[in-house]
Amino acid sequence: MMKTILIVEDQVDVQNLLKVALQEAEYKLLQAVNAAEGLVLARKEQPDLLLLDIMMPGEMDGLDLLKALKHDRQTAGIKVIVVSARAQHHDQDAAMAEGADTYITKPFRLSHLKACIDEALSGSPGSSV
Repeated sequence: MMKTILIVEDQVDVQNLLKVALQEAEYKLLQAVNAAEGLVLARKEQPDLLLLDIMMPGEMDGLDLLKALKHDRQTAGIKVIVVSARAQHHDQDAAMAEGADTYITKPFRLSHLKACIDEALSGSPGSSV
């Protein structure tokens, strides 16, 4: 069965990079340009995995979205890989405490991201890099 990945990222260039990186794999890709749109899509589509940026415009940022997903029984099981330019330990700790499975800092190597996606979708426990 094809796995669904929801990309929640406000920067078009990063969205496109992620789409190109993942298009050869057998994934159904969904996109949201802000956290509020990501929340609606996550509830509607029930993706297997979210690739989530933390810093986004609007009332909700990525951490708010992560909290909302993990505190809702319907979406709590969705795997989340945070992909953020915020490299400080307290940002990573906050995301992991809210239920992120993995935290990757930008810029990242596509091979590393793909390995993290494979790991998350195979059901292995999360890690932080």
